[in-house]
Amino acid sequence: MLASPPVRVGGERRAGPGPGRAAPAAVAAALCAAALFFSGGYDDTALVWIGGAALVAAALAAAGSSLRLLPSPRLDLPAAAFVGALFGLAVWAGLSTLWSASPERSWATTNRTLVYAAFALLGVLLSAVLPRVREIAHGAAALLGLLLGWALLAKCIPALYPDYGRVARLRSPVAYWNELALLCAVTVPLALWITSPRDRRPAHRAAGLLLLFAATVTVLLTYSRVGVLLACIAAAAWVVLEQDRVEALLAVAVGGGAGAAVFGIALALPGITSDHRSRAVRVHDGWIFALVLLAAGGLVFAAGLAAARTETRHPLSPERRRRVERISGIAAAGVAVAALAVSIVFAGRIWSEFTNPVSSQIASTSGRYSSLNSSNRWRWWGEEWDAFTAHPLGGTGAGTFELTDRTERRSPLVTIDPHNVPLRFLGELGIVGFLLYAAAVAAAALAAVRARRPSAGAERAAITAIAIGLAVFAAHTVVDMDWNFVATCGPLLLLAGLLAGRSASPAAEPSRAPRRLLLAAGAVLFALAALYSLAAPWLARRELATAVDVSAAQKAHSYDPLSTSALIDWAAFEDARGNVLKANDLYRRAVSLEPTASDTWYSLGLFLWEHKAWKPAFEAFSKAWRFDRFGPAGIPCGSLDQARHKVLGTWPPSCPRGRPRASSP
Repeated sequence: MLASPPVRVGGERRAGPGPGRAAPAAVAAALCAAALFFSGGYDDTALVWIGGAALVAAALAAAGSSLRLLPSPRLDLPAAAFVGALFGLAVWAGLSTLWSASPERSWATTNRTLVYAAFALLGVLLSAVLPRVREIAHGAAALLGLLLGWALLAKCIPALYPDYGRVARLRSPVAYWNELALLCAVTVPLALWITSPRDRRPAHRAAGLLLLFAATVTVLLTYSRVGVLLACIAAAAWVVLEQDRVEALLAVAVGGGAGAAVFGIALALPGITSDHRSRAVRVHDGWIFALVLLAAGGLVFAAGLAAARTETRHPLSPERRRRVERISGIAAAGVAVAALAVSIVFAGRIWSEFTNPVSSQIASTSGRYSSLNSSNRWRWWGEEWDAFTAHPLGGTGAGTFELTDRTERRSPLVTIDPHNVPLRFLGELGIVGFLLYAAAVAAAALAAVRARRPSAGAERAAITAIAIGLAVFAAHTVVDMDWNFVATCGPLLLLAGLLAGRSASPAAEPSRAPRRLLLAAGAVLFALAALYSLAAPWLARRELATAVDVSAAQKAHSYDPLSTSALIDWAAFEDARGNVLKANDLYRRAVSLEPTASDTWYSLGLFLWEHKAWKPAFEAFSKAWRFDRFGPAGIPCGSLDQARHKVLGTWPPSCPRGRPRASSP
């Protein structure tokens, strides 16, 4: 029976990509590649151009969809909730500048969240243009394969990443080892999907095995304990959810085993896995490591080809397949029971080690694998929870955890993030921000489930692989600072948007032409406003970096009126010109913007000390010490102690009276 015309139109829109759809696919791939390879870690400069491109692409896609130049997905409840919650989170973060402890930081976090929402929206809009999830999964696997190849190549050739001479922990090109480990864990289900025998040629299956091998070597060299755990969980989830369990188990044994063996060899090469090694040592060991990688990779690829051809000629009988699955299930259950028993027996010791406060981070060496210490996370989580209980509705303001930590810390170690994204939003944006984040996660999960149900065969398996990777991403946000890195949040939220857009059928035809034009114009105007929001703080920082007179500082302030650095530099130039009253006003404006920031109070104290205002200087230094006991105001016999002596005539017992200090105000 022939389909009715409306059904045929919908089917044609979900058909394979044609010539007119190659450009949107190329744009999405280019954005993801830029985020993965050129984001520079936690770098707001890279965020300006990558995020700006994402905003423009999302706006053009929205306009094209409104004007019928591109197919239009229907935003059902999960997809609309996913995108709406992310944009709502950005709006709430922007509103938090009104009560934030640091409006400048809140503005920066708002920009970052807007960029991530744009990636997600672009994914939803392109879901009608890129309808086959198999092609999306292949593209994601190819990009991740290039990423892993570059990461390992930088170990072989020191010139590609000289900083490995200082810290050997693998992190290029995303600049942070735990984010690279997360991407490895996301790669695992995609690699296992490629190794599955459905409609695969032996070379394709062998390439998937090679991808799994590269992900194993890379994640182990990051020394990320959670990354390794999530990679194992991702592999287990694939085995449980998919039918080709025997092939997946064989792939894990071969690819994972070979990767672990290469990692063992790498531990014997100081130029690869040890810190503070000379370039000569790294060059020597790099060539050895490259040869080991090539040899092991070649063997893995050959084993994949042989296994695929053997399975084609001599497939496993259903009885033998069930037997292997049963034995594997029993073995896995035994391991799980043993792990549970050990956890119960040593629960007290494990909890004590996890929550043990330390004065510094655990060393970034392979010895991390034998430790269960939270590496200060437990302390940071407690600080953020205290911030939430003190400000339950709106939080302390987006991006302000650094100020919270400086106020509460009991060691010189400081961080900008509590290393827990849901808790971060709870403490910085209150219950409203947390609920918006939770709504985005829940909507994405529901959309993935709905997208998987009507699918079958290779398409269903591809959705499963991507969904497992996104679940790994959601789990990783609970233990690290993923929201600071466009290298992970950008591409993964775009993938989530692509799945969310598939959870519903194509949209009905748009209504009236004026309404379509209004929607297109609104999308473009919003993108332009967001671009200005992204660029303004960056322009201010650029002006301050080269400021030589008061005009440059004033110009920086005009770009970013929330920047305390611009106000303090402006005040310093005015003071040098003899405009003391103007300088005093500018310093106090900086303090009023960030009243709990130690740096602003310390700058005001230095200004007052210079003009012999002893008592106000003492009060400013005291505030600086109160908000950061390990900052410059806390240096023994330093600024605060000198000001106290001027005002009260006393010295601390540990400070010899009249002793000269290099840290004089």
